[in-house]
Amino acid sequence: MVALSASLAAAVTPASPANASTWQARTYHVDCVAGNDSADGTKPTTAWRTLARVNKATFGPGDSILFLRGTTCQGVLEPKGSGTAAAPIKVGAYGTGVRPKIVAPGTRAAVFLRNVQGWEIRDLEVTNPGPVDGTARVGIYVLLENFGTGKHYVVENVYVHDVPGCDCLDPALENSGGVLFEATGDSVPTTFDGIRVTDSVVSGVDNVGIGTLSSWSKRDMFPAGRNHFMPMTNVKFLRNTLSNLGGDGILVMNGVDSRTARNKIDGFGLRAAQSHAAILAYNSDRPVLEHNEITGGAAFPPSFSLTVDAGTKDPLYQYNYSHDNNGPFILFCASSGSYADGAVIRYNISDNDKDVNLDGFIIPVVAAGCDNGITNSKFYNNTIYAPNAENLAGAFPHTSIAFTNNIFSGKATGARIDDPVGVYDHNLYQNVTAVAVNTTNAVNADPLFRNPTTDRPAGFRLRCGSPAIDAGVAVPDNGGRDFWGNEVTGTTPNIGAYEGPCL
Repeated sequence: MVALSASLAAAVTPASPANASTWQARTYHVDCVAGNDSADGTKPTTAWRTLARVNKATFGPGDSILFLRGTTCQGVLEPKGSGTAAAPIKVGAYGTGVRPKIVAPGTRAAVFLRNVQGWEIRDLEVTNPGPVDGTARVGIYVLLENFGTGKHYVVENVYVHDVPGCDCLDPALENSGGVLFEATGDSVPTTFDGIRVTDSVVSGVDNVGIGTLSSWSKRDMFPAGRNHFMPMTNVKFLRNTLSNLGGDGILVMNGVDSRTARNKIDGFGLRAAQSHAAILAYNSDRPVLEHNEITGGAAFPPSFSLTVDAGTKDPLYQYNYSHDNNGPFILFCASSGSYADGAVIRYNISDNDKDVNLDGFIIPVVAAGCDNGITNSKFYNNTIYAPNAENLAGAFPHTSIAFTNNIFSGKATGARIDDPVGVYDHNLYQNVTAVAVNTTNAVNADPLFRNPTTDRPAGFRLRCGSPAIDAGVAVPDNGGRDFWGNEVTGTTPNIGAYEGPCL
């Protein structure tokens, strides 16, 4: 291969984009089978060949880096330069066939964006295989260290798989994941504004499937954090499919007004020494987690579909369908010294999630309380159908939750709710032999689901004559819609997640 002359290198290697308004955007092509690193890369016929050649360049606003479909590139993609929200740098594919593939040799990351912003990544297959030795590895890794606020990151229609890593939960340490955004450093306050991961597939990764982490996290609600709190804004994780996850599925840390919606997670907490969750917000304000489907959680250590976690203010979990997990549906848990406040859990369906018995320590399907209390939580109009669980709900003495208009259906031989501090009003109980102390307006009956075992989740709608119909109590600011999108009105709504006409 002929080496680039100095003049040719200067002609085809973009300079640092000091002024976005004068930057001359270009499209570069990469063919890892038949390309030539001595070419200019600007046309399919003059494509570059290696990731190393791409990594030598510095890109600017409006540039594109396109990989030929059907080819495989070995190594790490670690490009330089920044775009803007109006003129991002785009990584994608050209030609026909399957996604171009990037295969890293078990290194820190396969696609590594470090201290850059204004990037969009689409239509790639990314893998980072290596020995199962606890090494921190990531598929697509965006790392900002002492950077300030990084803006505009899009990951769309990518397939990230086979990234063995560590079971490492501490954001101050090296972490593993499929698609991971991390803010760190100690001298320059650092965070993200504008993260969007959509329509992507993540499988066979450890620690976190898709998530955000930050070392700029310390505040009153989370005193164990490091540095002062720097919020991440405009974070959206939408319509992704995740499976075979060693740890958490989707994690939002330090988010403010984030949205995690219409994702599907199948298999989480599968290679872990600590408990994990399919979807969670952590040290975040007003996160919305809705319309997600969750299944396949591990039994041990117990994994939870959802958690209300340390440092989280006013989280809203609604319209989620959790089913056939080997662990519980939800955990309310704030670590020592921290707290959470204002959680709203509404119009979710938990279908055949399990309780866990750890040598006599019972974790029910709805579990409330760890070291510290979680305050002002509302749990209403959910359907908890647990035909294999004997323990439906329970709490430590310092975690009081308001349970209203919920259906609790347990094991046919009998189930129980062991909660000395929760307040239970207008709930329906089926196969429940022991209810909480503070229980009023209870309905003890068969809810008359349409068909909960073979038509899921549609079978949790109510048949005519159901004792749950018009048997609830109005809840202020209830969102206005049930699990299926039916309008919720009036002073006597149904009990459970269904408000539509009887069937």
